[in-house]
Amino acid sequence: MKNTNSCPKDSINFSSRESLLTANSELITQLRDRLKAKRFRPQNGDNIKLAYIRVYIQALQVQNAIMKDSEIEELKVEIEELKEAIKCPSHR
Repeated sequence: MKNTNSCPKDSINFSSRESLLTANSELITQLRDRLKAKRFRPQNGDNIKLAYIRVYIQALQVQNAIMKDSEIEELKVEIEELKEAIKCPSHR
């Protein structure tokens, strides 16, 4: 039977949404591969692995929330700059 205990790639840089999606896709693939068997057979360590998966998912969610907040702040600054540019077209 194929070993599904492999960890997501350590080389993933979690500073972009694409990398978070990649990590999430890898996790989903691992879980899907494990569950698609005709008969699910629990293995030693499943409970521990599930606990780590939960923590990993929470970390991905936190990283995503931080990136979202950062992007919102950047958009607010850009909007304010655009408003100023519209108010004072002679200062370009």
